[in-house]
Amino acid sequence: MVGGLAVCSGLIDLIGTGSDSMTLLVSGSGMGLLGALLFRRVAGPVNVRPADIIAATTLAVTLGILLVSGLYLVTGAAQQPDDALFEATTGITTTAMSVLDPTGLGHGLRFIRAGSQWLGGFTALLVGIVILPFFGFGREFADRSRSGGYRPLAPDEVSATRNIARLYVPGTGLIWAAYMLAGKSPFDSLLLAMSTVSTGGFTNSPDEFADPSVQWVAIAGMLLAGSSMVTLWHVIVGGRGLQRQTGLAPYLGLHVAGVLLLVLWSTGVDIAAVRRLLFVVAASVSTTGFPMDVPGEWATAAPVLLLLLVSVGAMSGSPSGGLQVRQHRILMRLALREMARQLHPRAVLKVRLAGRVAGEDTLRQIVILQFLFVAVIFSTAFLVAVFGLDLADSLSAAVHATATAGPVRGIDGAMLDPADWPRTARLALLPAMVFGRLSIYPAVVAVAALLKLLRDRIRLRRRYMARKYGADL
Repeated sequence: MVGGLAVCSGLIDLIGTGSDSMTLLVSGSGMGLLGALLFRRVAGPVNVRPADIIAATTLAVTLGILLVSGLYLVTGAAQQPDDALFEATTGITTTAMSVLDPTGLGHGLRFIRAGSQWLGGFTALLVGIVILPFFGFGREFADRSRSGGYRPLAPDEVSATRNIARLYVPGTGLIWAAYMLAGKSPFDSLLLAMSTVSTGGFTNSPDEFADPSVQWVAIAGMLLAGSSMVTLWHVIVGGRGLQRQTGLAPYLGLHVAGVLLLVLWSTGVDIAAVRRLLFVVAASVSTTGFPMDVPGEWATAAPVLLLLLVSVGAMSGSPSGGLQVRQHRILMRLALREMARQLHPRAVLKVRLAGRVAGEDTLRQIVILQFLFVAVIFSTAFLVAVFGLDLADSLSAAVHATATAGPVRGIDGAMLDPADWPRTARLALLPAMVFGRLSIYPAVVAVAALLKLLRDRIRLRRRYMARKYGADL
């Protein structure tokens, strides 16, 4: 996939100066050829365990990051390996942070930056809709039941992948056309469309959203990108399945509540300011992270509110990051159940959501997921603070990295530039981005599987050495 992205970028670079075209074409062709040879020669196991699928997904994302960072290095877009690694990670994980100046990049490199986010958003959808539900996490909430006479989004793994592509690719084209109608050039519109639908947040210039019509297109695109693919699927195909999608109201309610609070806390608010505040809230909830200066003077609580919206995230089954709305609703109902059990210890109480009963395994996994989410945030914030950022900025950067969001704002609401941070602080954010993009759970399983493999190898080596030297003695 990265090889194909590089080849497309090399061809697109011919539209501009073409200075990176040959490098991208050769590198992409080499990656694609090597990938095809390995795909044909490497045979998979007969019995595939869920842990194998999850670990392979994590390793594939990691490999994609390394390959994209290699493209930045060979083209000279990044001079240092850590800068290339940071830029590639923010791209694949759809995190709206960057250390490269987009105005200094050619057409091909800008397409790689936006295209890597587009591939990362599609990967996030596969993880959330196909891999996790079908291989052990929230299986009862997978949209695969044909009861009631409606077409499910994910009746099986192959159909789910095909249906996701049927929504993701045309959705990108629709938003692309909308940006062009708003007055953007075809190429800039394409980059913005890929960044919007993937919730990646890459922009071509600081004044990308100066036009109000472009702002409205971005707002609509971010609202759609943060919505569940299951909900969008049932809106298109019709049927009674839409009645079960109860997460849409809380998701839209977050936007309404966020805008109302910001209006109350702001000064000098008019219609244009309300539109910009809606843009900021949509960029936060969907974790897209498109930059927008805040109108007027903000209260101290306003950046804290945006940080909270980023950590909550959008709907499950979307390319957005964060803990997401469904997990929060289940945690709330689980807390209410535990309080009810204190009054009625013998009562049999079930946690229901969207007409479905959440299994005890799923409830346990969501509680663990919440703990891991908080643990990743605070451990990352600690490391970033050790490496030079102040406490408030470190916590904000950790939340945005784990939620794959952006841009990072200071306590005064001003946007911070990651290029000004120490290199070690930026490197400390990379694991949090990968963990957040993979919804924490798969990455933890992959790390645990890797540690187990290393432990087993070390034990085997110790036994071999003990037997060898024991025989010699």
